[in-house]
Amino acid sequence: MKHIDTSKLPALSLRLQRRRLAATVLLGLISGVTAATGIIGWIGSERAIHPRATHYLRSLADFPDLQPLEIAFKSRTNVTIAGSFFRGSRTATILLSHGYGDNRQQMLPYAEFLHKAGFSVLTYDMRNRGHSEGDAVTLGALEPLDLVSAVDYLTTRPDVDHERIAALGVSLGASVTILAAAEDLRIKAIVDDSGFSDAPSVVGSSFEHFIGLPKFPFASVTVALAELRTGVSLRRVRPIDAVGRLSPRPLFIIHCTADRFIPPDHGTRIFARAKEPKQIWQIPVGGHIDGLVVASAEYKRRVVEFFNSALK
Repeated sequence: MKHIDTSKLPALSLRLQRRRLAATVLLGLISGVTAATGIIGWIGSERAIHPRATHYLRSLADFPDLQPLEIAFKSRTNVTIAGSFFRGSRTATILLSHGYGDNRQQMLPYAEFLHKAGFSVLTYDMRNRGHSEGDAVTLGALEPLDLVSAVDYLTTRPDVDHERIAALGVSLGASVTILAAAEDLRIKAIVDDSGFSDAPSVVGSSFEHFIGLPKFPFASVTVALAELRTGVSLRRVRPIDAVGRLSPRPLFIIHCTADRFIPPDHGTRIFARAKEPKQIWQIPVGGHIDGLVVASAEYKRRVVEFFNSALK
C-alpha cells in the first residue's frame, strides 16, 4: 500500500481553495462584464430606435412665404406619413428628408430658400417622428420605403412634373435619400448633406464621441439588440453600397469638416464610390449639418444651381 504524506494535505487543500476562489471571482467578473455590456447595449438600442423628440422654437409663422398644404399618405410599409406640400411657381419639386430624431420642422429653412427659388417642396415626418405613425426609427432600414411612398404621392398631383422630382436630405435623411434613389429612378437628383456611409459605423461613432465608451463591444451589441427589437437588419443599411446605382443622375455631397456626429470621412467614402456626375463640397467650418448656418449664402446658391441644372 502506497504511503500518503498527510503532512502536505493542509497545503494542498489551501491551494485548491485558492483556485476555486479565483475561478469563482473570474466567473463573477465575466458575468458582470457580460451583464453590463448587455445593459449598456439595451440602453443604446432604446436610444437608437426611440430617440428623444426634438422641439423647435421656430414654427411656420416664422416663414411667412411658406403656405403649407397639410397632407398624409400611406407608406408602402403600411404606416401613415404626415407631411406638408408647398406649391411653388414651378412644377419641379424637391423632397426634403429630416435628420435622426428630428421632424419636418427641421427642414423649414431649406424649404424656404428652395421655395423662393421657385421650386415646389414636400417635407414629411419620418416614421415614429412628428405626426407620422410607426413603432420605431430603423436607422434607414424602412425609411427609404417611406420616401419612395412620398414620391408615389407626388406623382398623383397634377401640379407636379413627374419627370422633375429631386431630393435633399440631412443626416439620416441624406442616407435615406441615397438608399431610396438607388431603387427609384423617379428621383432625378440627390443632395446628401452630412449622411453616413453605413449604419453600424455611425452607431460606433456615437459611442466614442457622445458616451465616451469604445465601439467594441458596445456598438455591435447595440446593433444586434436594435435588430432583434425592430425585426430589420441594420447591418444592411449601407448607402455606400447603393450610391453607385444613382448614376447617371447627379449627386451633390455636402459635409462640414468639424462634424463629430457623422465624421466627414463618411462623405468622402461615399463620394469615392459614387459614379459621375458627382460633386462634393467640404465646408471647412461647422459641425453636424451646419452648412446652411455657417455658409448660408453659398449653401443656398450651390444647392439651387445644382437643382436648376439637374431639373432644367
